[in-house]
Amino acid sequence: MKKNAFILFLKYPERGAVKTRLASSLGDGLTCELYRCFLRDISVMTRQIKAEAIIVYSGPEGLSFSDFPGVQCLRQRGNNIGRRMYNAFADVFAQGYERCVLIGSDSPDLPALLVNDAFDKLDLADVVLGPSEDGGYYLIGCKQPNLRASIFRNINWSTAGVFTETIKRLAKAELKYFLLQHWTDIDEFEDLKNFYKRNSFRSKESQVMQFLIAKGIMNENRS
Repeated sequence: MKKNAFILFLKYPERGAVKTRLASSLGDGLTCELYRCFLRDISVMTRQIKAEAIIVYSGPEGLSFSDFPGVQCLRQRGNNIGRRMYNAFADVFAQGYERCVLIGSDSPDLPALLVNDAFDKLDLADVVLGPSEDGGYYLIGCKQPNLRASIFRNINWSTAGVFTETIKRLAKAELKYFLLQHWTDIDEFEDLKNFYKRNSFRSKESQVMQFLIAKGIMNENRS
């Protein structure tokens, strides 16, 4: 069997289809450009992960992501986010991987150290979770025998109770889990402002920071 797969659970960058809550402040065009910068920063981080990257995306069939050259792309399956996440794990495990860690695109400054730590912790736990500040999680990983549909089924996604409910599901399934440190997703403009503050020292290496500075986004009054 193959060992580690790093699942990038992404949306294809289409105007009007990505980061819709941010778009209410920035507009569809600017938000799509910003999202492309998210992907560029994530692609840099991905090269530091000790696993094979696999993109599982929503969007039209047969697409590839230019910022991830040579990375296998699978299309998401399912009619809600929980089913799509479960199927992403199932489809990648079907290729013979032993351990998978999945992240989305909401944390472009997520350190590679945390992702690599998640893989390491799967030596000791059945499931690993990275809780986010908004009550959800930015990362989930598991070993092949421990994938359970119940972890993802009938959860009120995009609410503050996602993480708590997931922990209840893990306990009910008698799965041993490990929690990583908290990290922050970017869903609202306030989240983007917090990102800007904590990454002020990374203005040269972060594509997101360069874009925010070039467009003067943080110099404008937005709600």
